[in-house]
Amino acid sequence: MSTKPIAATKPSTNPPEMVTLKAICAELKIDPRLAREKLRIAAREAKKFPELAKTHKPRLAWEWPKGSEAEKQARAALLA
Repeated sequence: MSTKPIAATKPSTNPPEMVTLKAICAELKIDPRLAREKLRIAAREAKKFPELAKTHKPRLAWEWPKGSEAEKQARAALLA
């Protein structure tokens, strides 16, 4: 009687829940167009908002992992 080795289960690699700019704008009651403008300016200020500058990619949606430092910096930039 031969036994097969039990395959190790793979750890769950679900992507983190993302927070979109649309959701933040709805929460803070900010115009999305104005918010994108503020975020583009903030993303250029790498010393003041380093995580926001690192995570922003041109031509991609503004979204961050929920609870991340980049999300916190985005909220701070929008409220400034």
